[in-house]
Amino acid sequence: MANSSKKKSGLQRGESKAAFLFCTPAVVLALVFIILPFAMSVVYSFTNKQLIPKVGMETAFVGLKNYIEIFTSKVTVLSFKNTILYALIVVPSVLVIGTVLAVFVNQKIKGVQVFRLIYFSPQVVTMTVVAVIWAFIFSSKSSGLLNSFLGLLHIAPQKWLQDQHLALPCLAIMYIWQNLGMQMLIILSGLQYISEELYEAAEIDGCTTFEKFIYITVPGLKNTLVYVLVSVIINSLKVFTQVYVLTNGGPSNATTTVVFQLYKAGFVNGQVGYSSAIAVTFFMLVMVISILQNKFAKED
Repeated sequence: MANSSKKKSGLQRGESKAAFLFCTPAVVLALVFIILPFAMSVVYSFTNKQLIPKVGMETAFVGLKNYIEIFTSKVTVLSFKNTILYALIVVPSVLVIGTVLAVFVNQKIKGVQVFRLIYFSPQVVTMTVVAVIWAFIFSSKSSGLLNSFLGLLHIAPQKWLQDQHLALPCLAIMYIWQNLGMQMLIILSGLQYISEELYEAAEIDGCTTFEKFIYITVPGLKNTLVYVLVSVIINSLKVFTQVYVLTNGGPSNATTTVVFQLYKAGFVNGQVGYSSAIAVTFFMLVMVISILQNKFAKED
């Protein structure tokens, strides 16, 4: 018995060593590219660190100056508002439309695989390419795709991305179109775990299609929808590429988002300390949102 227990403990130690060995590359990558940069950002956020040091201006501790500037700078405050507004447009749209499409493509009808492919296809295209495509769609010229359709209806062409009231919703529509397919597939996978017997019992009880959707489908997708909600919120808050490619934050900073403002502060203006403060503040905002979502999900 003693020999057997020694063999088991030796085997367990060997398995533990192997596990640590296999985890080492991931741990090193996380340490070098995530944990260490974030720690440096926290430190730099309390300094006047410059991307290219100026002559006679050494890096010095400035306390909460950068954080105070975040809440006193009109552009930075506007970037937070724009980001939240963008998320408020994107998140409900992706959740609702994605769920409806998932239920549709889950039906046993002929040719449904074609619709799954069509809905998912935008996901395989990079955001940069998508932005270029939609730049033509939202072109302010009368020859632009969307303005051409408006011309057929005898409606005056719109400026779209050059209009400070339309630019942000246009970017949101583009993101919804590109991201919808992936979220639809995730919700579709969740539908596979809902028992058909529940729908059959509801059918016998005389429930309508809408009642089955509300009382069976939605509760059965709870965990899946929470995951989609969290991932879409985080991704929508990180919006950058389409802003950088299409609008450069304009017009009149109407599409300047937090990540874009962080990029401008750090890499255009060279204010590493200030951009680090924006990054830390943004991280805390996302973390608080994620914690609240998980808390409410557990309570439900």
